[in-house]
Amino acid sequence: MRQLNDIDLIHQAITGNAEAFGELFKRHVCGVRIEASQILFSKDDEEDAAQETFLRAFQKISTLRPPYSFGCWVRQIARNIARNMNSRSPHFVQLDNDSLSTPDYQVSTESSSEREFNAVQALSRLSPKLREAARLSYLSNRSNKDIARRLGIPLGTVKSRLSDSRVKMQKGVIAMQNTRVDVPFPATAPEIKIREIKADSMTIDSRGPGLYFGSVLEVGHVEKCRFYDYPGGILTQTVKTQVIREVDVLGRNCLEVLIEHSDCEPAEPNVLDYFEVCNHGFSWVMRTVANDAYPQNRFMKEGSELFPKNFSAGDHGEYAARAVELSIGSVEYGRCLAVFWAWEGGTPAESFYTRDGRQVLHRRYRGPDSKAPGAAEYSELENEYVREFMDIEYRIWYDTVLSPT
Repeated sequence: MRQLNDIDLIHQAITGNAEAFGELFKRHVCGVRIEASQILFSKDDEEDAAQETFLRAFQKISTLRPPYSFGCWVRQIARNIARNMNSRSPHFVQLDNDSLSTPDYQVSTESSSEREFNAVQALSRLSPKLREAARLSYLSNRSNKDIARRLGIPLGTVKSRLSDSRVKMQKGVIAMQNTRVDVPFPATAPEIKIREIKADSMTIDSRGPGLYFGSVLEVGHVEKCRFYDYPGGILTQTVKTQVIREVDVLGRNCLEVLIEHSDCEPAEPNVLDYFEVCNHGFSWVMRTVANDAYPQNRFMKEGSELFPKNFSAGDHGEYAARAVELSIGSVEYGRCLAVFWAWEGGTPAESFYTRDGRQVLHRRYRGPDSKAPGAAEYSELENEYVREFMDIEYRIWYDTVLSPT
């Protein structure tokens, strides 16, 4: 095998040849350690960086493109990992007891896609507190200080949560390698299939505003949706909405909608929204937020928060819509109308309505120049769903999916 050049070894490694990747490791591990030593200050950290570098390289080898400069590529990975280690504690998740444990670098016979899938699944099964810290660190490459600021917790708590998540993820991966693990709800985004269809015309009458999927404004209606953030499609919160009653708000006949959040970190308060059904659509009149001290009311300016009742295929300036065939997981929704909104700040949204006016999917995108708080960097979303609009390529930020139960 030593007579083969790097390109030959790369081609074999992409097909899952562990021995070929082991040879690449032997050829380039010294260069990686030297690269890490320029940034880190201990032999232990350098070795940890080298181990994580080659684990990540093995998982991502299929993304390497011509001219296949493995040495430059893997050293760049090492530099990124070493810089991250300087700003936060190491977060290497060893997927099995043998991998990366010796200089010979014995690679698991699992394919890189299987290992990556198992790691993401193990992360998604963590408790909300551990899951959100792990998601921000491992999938979005946030520093510990940034995570502490986002979650409103001490830096030491972040480190403790990441340490706990590593242990639980390792156990989870091992369990998945040996047996099938069932969960009571989708921990990662279900498979979403969208097929373009030719349709000269399609019009739907919405049954509600679509805000938090309170999309059917009928007293007694209850529904649940789940938010999945990318990269990874990890569950970040569950939202239950219930239309409680009709009530008078400042002389306007409104429907009161209770919004309850769960599975999220940090925890979000319950909300009451008030909508008026008017000739031109659904007017959002008021929001009441329950916090620890007292409820806070926010009144909307009349006509400023209006959700249309009707949508039709074509370009309408304010939105563009097209007919598609849609399935989410095992649920076939058939012909739907996809409504794309040119959202401010470079984060447009796309809402999918069934023929009877139910919103079943809401997708939010991030553009190359957007500054969306809490979102992953645009460059980190390159392997996810892409939507082009007005000559700009947008990448999926999160999916909100209506629960079929």
